[in-house]
Amino acid sequence: MSSFSDFFPAAGGGGGGIPKYQEFTSSGTFTPTQGLIDAGGRVAFIIVGGGQRGGFDASGGAGGAVRFGYATLTSTTGCAVTIGAGGATSRAVGGNTTVAFSSAGGTDVTAAGGNGERFSAHFGNMGSNSGREASAPFSGVLGYSVGGYGSNDSSGANGKQTNYDNYGSGSNSTTAASGFVRITWFE
Repeated sequence: MSSFSDFFPAAGGGGGGIPKYQEFTSSGTFTPTQGLIDAGGRVAFIIVGGGQRGGFDASGGAGGAVRFGYATLTSTTGCAVTIGAGGATSRAVGGNTTVAFSSAGGTDVTAAGGNGERFSAHFGNMGSNSGREASAPFSGVLGYSVGGYGSNDSSGANGKQTNYDNYGSGSNSTTAASGFVRITWFE
């Protein structure tokens, strides 16, 4: 069994350290610090794809996929962060959000944009799945969301958005929410 300090060791050992984080709501670059590399290079991340815009007034768009986990980096080389845009036109899928950790010795991680509407015009407002496959894992199309990120719009003919203000959320009749990235580390 591992302890917390095995994942986030302080420089010189002994656990602890100062928590740091960086958030991205638009594309940019994450540059690991030397302090991060000296502390073992371990980062935690949450990456959210852009939401989908629904089709006409009877469908709601799927939320973007939400990925979270850890990466170990070995250099201070910058990592490109690409934020997926929310779908802007009828039935437009959300853009993928990617962090290119490989440039600093890790593995690239992508959260797919929302893809898979929910229809309700002929079913009251049940919001039944349209049958198209959703982004994975944890896509909002089936009602899943993580911390409010990536929720689907199940409003159907009511024309409302469900959790639209949260990153990666799908929409019905307006541009869906764009993706999001948060990277956390200790040094």
